[in-house]
Amino acid sequence: MLTDTKIRSLKPREKPYRIADHNGLCIEIRQSGSKLWRYRYRFDGKASMLSLGEYPAVSLSDARKARDEARALLSDGKNPAQIRKTEKIEASIQNANTFELVAKEYITEILKNRSSGYLNKITKSLEIDIYPIIGSKNVSEVSAAEVLYIARSTVSRVRTTGKRGTGEITALNNIKIIGAIMRYAIATLRAENDPTYAVRGSIIRPDIEHARPLTKEEQSHFRKGLDGFRGSATVRNALLTMAYTMLRSVEIRRMKWSYIDFESRVINFPISTRNNSQERTTKKNRIHLVPMSEQLYALLKQQYIESGNKEYVFPAVYSGGDSNPIGGATLNAALKNMGLKAVTAHDFRATASTILNELDFDENWIEKQLAHAEQNKVRASYNHAKYMNQRRDMLQQWADIVDGWKE
Repeated sequence: MLTDTKIRSLKPREKPYRIADHNGLCIEIRQSGSKLWRYRYRFDGKASMLSLGEYPAVSLSDARKARDEARALLSDGKNPAQIRKTEKIEASIQNANTFELVAKEYITEILKNRSSGYLNKITKSLEIDIYPIIGSKNVSEVSAAEVLYIARSTVSRVRTTGKRGTGEITALNNIKIIGAIMRYAIATLRAENDPTYAVRGSIIRPDIEHARPLTKEEQSHFRKGLDGFRGSATVRNALLTMAYTMLRSVEIRRMKWSYIDFESRVINFPISTRNNSQERTTKKNRIHLVPMSEQLYALLKQQYIESGNKEYVFPAVYSGGDSNPIGGATLNAALKNMGLKAVTAHDFRATASTILNELDFDENWIEKQLAHAEQNKVRASYNHAKYMNQRRDMLQQWADIVDGWKE
C-alpha cells in the first residue's frame, strides 16, 4: 500500500507508469512529474478506469474515499464513469440555465423585433436591479422571496437617487420583466414555476395622472410659442406634427421617411412581424394611416430639407442622428422649456379628442385616428383605411383649429 512518503519519492521516467495502492486504486506518474490518481475496475466484463484527481491536491485519504464511493456504485450495479459523465452534463446544463443566460436568450429570441430603445430599457433594468440578485442563479431556483426583495430594493433605489417617481412603477416593471423571462424558461422546459405570481399585489401602483385637454391659455401659449421656438427646427416640427396628427409621442419619434407618401399625402405606419424585422411603430402594433392636412404636408416637406437624408423623420439632434430618432424625453422637455410645465405630449391627444367630440365629429372617426384598439382584432387588422376621406377632412379642420390657437 502507498504512503505519502513513498508517493513523494516517486520520480518521473521516460514513460508514464503506475504504482498500485489497494482495491484498484493506483497513482500514475507522468513524464512531467505530475501524479494522478486512477481507479481501475471492471463493469459488465469490460476493464475501465476512473480519474480521481491530482496529488497532492487530492490527498491519499481523499483518493481512497473516492475509490470507496466508486466501489459502492459498482455494488449497486452502476458504472462510476457513466455516473461521472452524467453529473458533468447536468452541471453543464445547470450552468447554462442561469437566470442571466436565459434572460439574454429571451431577449434574442423573443424580443428581436422590438425597438432598440425598448431593448435598452429592458437591459438596463436587468443590469441595475435584477442580475445582481439572481443573475447567476439557476432559473429554476429563483424564488418569490428574491423577486419581492428585488421589487422592494428597486423602490428604495429610486427614492434614494431622487429621480422621477417614487419607484413603484419601476418595481412593477421589474416584476413584469422577471415574469416574462420565467414564463419563457417554463416554455423551454428549464423551470416549472413563475415566482412572480406569488408577489402580485405586494407593490401598490400609484394613481395614474390621466391626460387632460389643454386650457385655452395653454393652447395659445403653445401655438404662439412655436413661432418663436428657440430649439432646433427638428424638435419644433416634431411638436407641431404631434399637435396636427393626434399621434402618440412614440409614433412621432419612430416615424421614418419610408412611411411618408407625399403623392397620396398619407403617413403609413406599418405593422411589426417576426418576418419583416420591422420595429413596432404604434402602441398596439397595427397598421395606422394618417392623412395629411395641408399644414402637415408643408411641414413635412420643410422637414425633408432638414433630415431627408436620414432614416427617421425627426432624428436625434445632437448625437446619433444618422440612425437614431429624437429621445424619449425630448418632446416633454421641449414643452417645459416653452413654459408649459404642466403639459405633456399625451395631453394633445386628449385635447383633440375633447374638442372634436364637442364639435360633433363622428366618434368612430376620432377613435380610428387616435389608433385606439378595436375589440375585434381580426376586423381591426383589415379596417386601417376605414373612414379615410372623413378622417382626412377632420384632420384638416383640426389643423386649422390648432393654427387658430395663436390668434
